[in-house]
Amino acid sequence: MVFDSKILRRIGEEYAKAFGIELIKQGREARAGGLIKSLQVKTYPTSIEILGNDYWRYVNKGVRANQIRYPKAPARINALIQWLKRKGVAGSDSVIRGIAYAIAYTHSKVGMPTMNGRIDRSRLNFVDKAILKRQSQIDEVVELEIGKSVDLILKKL
Repeated sequence: MVFDSKILRRIGEEYAKAFGIELIKQGREARAGGLIKSLQVKTYPTSIEILGNDYWRYVNKGVRANQIRYPKAPARINALIQWLKRKGVAGSDSVIRGIAYAIAYTHSKVGMPTMNGRIDRSRLNFVDKAILKRQSQIDEVVELEIGKSVDLILKKL
């Protein structure tokens, strides 16, 4: 069955909203909130896709320490420096660079995400957690929007 793109968009927006709420509950909105702001809905005739920044997979599943091959690679350190600046970390360039190296070192030893020097498993699987926690709200929107579609079809008969 092909659905109206507005109906699919509304359902997709409910999923994106659930993901954003879960990320906020995990404390990921502080200052930048880049992943939350990047969430967007793309509709097709029979499906929905929720898009976000490329790193959403790492936020969702985490990264084991042994998967971080080059923790002090210049690109990684520069990305951490930019992230620290977006988060509002103040200090001289050398201080911020030192913090970035310390974070990279910790990631290479324990993986990501970390909390107090240990991997924080409570911040993993935000997609599944969001769907489980907001399943009833998502179901309500799906029923409402699909119901509208069925009503339109019945009116045309």
